[in-house]
Formats: sequence, C-alpha cells, structure tokens
Amino acid sequence: MNQQFSKSISIGKETRLFQFTRMENKNGVKFFITAHDLNQKAFSCSMRQDEHTYDWKLIPGSHRWLYDIQDELSGAIVETSLN
Repeated sequence: MNQQFSKSISIGKETRLFQFTRMENKNGVKFFITAHDLNQKAFSCSMRQDEHTYDWKLIPGSHRWLYDIQDELSGAIVETSLN
C-alpha cells in the first residue's frame, strides 16, 4: 500500500513543494520524492532508511544539490510517522 504526503522545503531563497510516496516491497520501505524546479521541470529522487543509523538517506544517483537538503527531506519523512 502506498501512502503519500507533501512538504514545503526551503532551498536557499526559494521554497519548493515535495511530494513523498511511501513504497514497500521485498527490499523494504523507500520513499519516492518528486518536485518541480523554477521552470516547472519535474525531478525526482528516492530515500531509504539506513539499517545502522535508521536515518533516511538519498539513494546514490540523486542530484548533488539534494544532498544539501537531505536532513530536511529525512525530517519530513520522520514527522509523518508513515515509516
């Protein structure tokens, strides 16, 4: 069963609305995250929970700038209690 929520996150001087979708399969739980840039071009990334620290981490291959807000993205997931 997929569960969804949205969260506005500040990136520098702008704020973007991120859509989070919880997905679960045989490999565990992950969150698929989408948003739009200033030109309304969609981008996405995914996060998995670290098996040692239990923090949510970006899956390798994400846009570099997303790592700057990784803690905010992780915090949004923790706040929802969907995990």
